[in-house]
Amino acid sequence: MERSACIPEIATELTRASHENITFLIQKVSDLSGKAVILTNSHNQLISSALKDPYHTIGSIMAIQQLEQHKDPSFSLYELITDSYVYWGWGTVVAYDNNILGYLYLVDSEIPIMEVQTQTLMSLASLLIASKLQMKLEIRQEKLKFKEPFLFDLLYGNLKQKDEILEHAQIWNWDFSLQQAVLVFALRDFNHYATDKKLINKLLYIVERTVVERQWEPITMKRGNQVSLILTAKKEDQMSLKDSIRTIAEIILKEMDRQETERFFSCGIGKTYSDPRDLFRSFQEAKVALEIGELLDIQVPYFEELGLERILYKHDTQDLKEYYETILGKMINYDSIHHTDFTETLEAYVTNQFDMVSTSQALFLHKNTLRYRLKKIEEILGYKLDDINNRLNVSAAFKIKKMRKI
Repeated sequence: MERSACIPEIATELTRASHENITFLIQKVSDLSGKAVILTNSHNQLISSALKDPYHTIGSIMAIQQLEQHKDPSFSLYELITDSYVYWGWGTVVAYDNNILGYLYLVDSEIPIMEVQTQTLMSLASLLIASKLQMKLEIRQEKLKFKEPFLFDLLYGNLKQKDEILEHAQIWNWDFSLQQAVLVFALRDFNHYATDKKLINKLLYIVERTVVERQWEPITMKRGNQVSLILTAKKEDQMSLKDSIRTIAEIILKEMDRQETERFFSCGIGKTYSDPRDLFRSFQEAKVALEIGELLDIQVPYFEELGLERILYKHDTQDLKEYYETILGKMINYDSIHHTDFTETLEAYVTNQFDMVSTSQALFLHKNTLRYRLKKIEEILGYKLDDINNRLNVSAAFKIKKMRKI
């Protein structure tokens, strides 16, 4: 401990500090312990910190490893790897009514000694912090009682009066008078077990944290395996809303991929609208873009950038299969009978924008060999590949193959 303080004095100072915000309370714990203090949520995402070295800052926590357990099982020794420094220290759970709300760590540049006063300090601090976190959680849940029904009605097109939408949005300081768009994030292969539900909660947290860090209001709705986010334009921001949306989507997906390497997260983005009554359109478009992106392996698909894919998505599957077989059926049958791979050659040609050089490089073929294959493909199919209409038909057929898993 930085200075000798009896237990009643510790309790008194912490109690006084608890009347302020969590940041003030964390700073008081640091002052009393003489150590840096880090507070995280239940996902070990940073909530607040008080560091002893003014040159040290923490943007995010990259990894936390438990090294050993103290003889008092409520404390353990940890190694904390942040984006700027590595710390070692003692940690304890911050819980309220047996619900884990976060973790409190007293850390240093080398492993600190666990003193009796340190245990007392951490125990008292964790109780007071738990009370404040629980209060924030209850306030948030109370707000959610009104926020979620409003967002549901907004995104499902149940609100028809623009003035009513703008008035309700002001309750949460949301400005829907500017341009806005909807992003939908999803966990693929979702199941309803508790582990996947926790992953969706983590996704929600990452989405909200990312937009807050960039001075946006977190306008989010969680349903099933999806988290929907509304982003509105900023009057003072010179960057276009579309560019901002793409950047934020990529940051969120990258962070989820980093934290959950065994699972896959995706995103779809709807068109931008200036009237909040049209947000339900952007929401539906984002969900369509999400599904098409998953089918075609597009990381961040914009609905408005999906041309032919949007048209094909709306068509009956059986009709699309018949179209696919009409355009490519002869070649598929030829490959099956003669054990050739002309279909793969043509698909590579389409993927490379009908460019001979790019296709020959992709297939590791000499240009003359590729030229022979393409001539043979034209003979099998009965039409020329330099005709723009035939190229469109072939491109559509291969998109159908990907989208409908033919």
